[in-house]
Amino acid sequence: MPRARPSANDAPDAWPQCALCRRCVPPQLITLHHLTPKQKGGQAEQRIALCKPCHKQLHAMFSNKELAREYDSLESLRRSPRLAAFLEWIGRQKPGRNFRTFRSSAHPRAGRKRGRW
Repeated sequence: MPRARPSANDAPDAWPQCALCRRCVPPQLITLHHLTPKQKGGQAEQRIALCKPCHKQLHAMFSNKELAREYDSLESLRRSPRLAAFLEWIGRQKPGRNFRTFRSSAHPRAGRKRGRW
């Protein structure tokens, strides 16, 4: 019999793990990130499971061009000096929390009016 999908009511050890920060988080906080952005030719097979805070932080810090050119693997994302402080911080947070994310001042679109991405 197939195993049921984990839910927020399950024990935390049954929750899925974020590939970037390695925290076990409730299933509703898991999203799929294209290692190479779809805009730059990314395929469905090149997706990894990330928690929402990590996924939002990636897109707030890096443009799709940077993600495609420099950060197209999990290892390169983990080695990023710009992301290191965030990964250290998020690792100390409670797994069920979601956070508001602001665009980095180093992002190529920094300073532009907020709108749809």
